[in-house]
Amino acid sequence: MAHAGRVNIDSPGLLSSLFSIPAFSKKEFSPMLRMLLATLSAVVLFASFGCTTASEKSNAAVAADFKLQDLNGKTVKLSDFKGKPVLLDFWATWCQPCRDAIPGIEKLHKAYSGQGLVVLGVSMDQGGWDSVRTFVKERGMTYIILKGNDDVSSDYQVRTIPMLVIIDKTGKVVKRHLGIGGDDELEKDIKAVL
Repeated sequence: MAHAGRVNIDSPGLLSSLFSIPAFSKKEFSPMLRMLLATLSAVVLFASFGCTTASEKSNAAVAADFKLQDLNGKTVKLSDFKGKPVLLDFWATWCQPCRDAIPGIEKLHKAYSGQGLVVLGVSMDQGGWDSVRTFVKERGMTYIILKGNDDVSSDYQVRTIPMLVIIDKTGKVVKRHLGIGGDDELEKDIKAVL
């Protein structure tokens, strides 16, 4: 990606090169026209240098640490896995798409845990923890299951489930996957952080 550096968007030469118009002195531009051309220049510059979208900026954010309980009541922190890639799966037992995604996530866990991947299933169930334990046992889920809460849901902007979040070895969120499907793309994204 090219680096833009500091650019004087008020420069008549820059405007003429961007818009193929002859350079005018600043006195010839009305203030409104200058503001319009400066705004257009900024848009063109940002587009040409690949500015990031809001979702891409959030993908570069450091993953929020959390303390959640696992199935055995042990407190687990995200920071416990510092230096390892992590796949967070926000799900619930009542969510059919979440249920459908579990075999694929279990497959990824088995395939890549030996290479350092940590899979954390964050259950967003509101009911009793016993029902989640039973569900996990029946489905043969071998990755770590944590009981989610409002804080972690807010920190990770969980608006719909299933939602998968890939965190790289440096602790940065690099990708989010919403819903099910796209297993090949998910696996590709996981391989990229191993």
